[in-house]
Amino acid sequence: MKKLFFPLLLTLLLISAGCDTPLNQVTGDYSYKQSGLVTFTDDGNNVVSTLATKQGQMNVMRDAHGKKGDILITFNEMGGGAYTCTGKIKGDSIFFDPHEFSTRFSTADSLQTLLQVGKVYTVQSAGRGIISDDMILVEEQWTGKPEDGSLIRLSADKITILAEKN
Repeated sequence: MKKLFFPLLLTLLLISAGCDTPLNQVTGDYSYKQSGLVTFTDDGNNVVSTLATKQGQMNVMRDAHGKKGDILITFNEMGGGAYTCTGKIKGDSIFFDPHEFSTRFSTADSLQTLLQVGKVYTVQSAGRGIISDDMILVEEQWTGKPEDGSLIRLSADKITILAEKN
């Protein structure tokens, strides 16, 4: 019986360690690029769309206070702000929980009432994506409003984040 116990225990330990391998492979530092079409709508239903592009550093780490597969993601935008969100890894999929962050848009658009240069927006976001080797590809959806209280609404159906492990 004792001869059978040790190999069985070793096999169970290897199997349980193997279940966490995807999370261990995903945690780490990434360089990311983010882009997508953002639409601004004012109270008169005037609409302007602009391509939003950002880049920076992203870090994926295990959420020490969460359940198995829970992660904490930090974003440090080059020349901009930083924020965090939580998420989950399931197999080769990654999920960003709904979260909020502030950002600026630096595009001067043609409608004077929708000029976005320097406006700070509070954005609500959530997303999901896939993990492939040292790459993460996530599609987010955004909604938001400017922090200055104006009645402009922000929306984006598809913001793409492409992250490559450093």
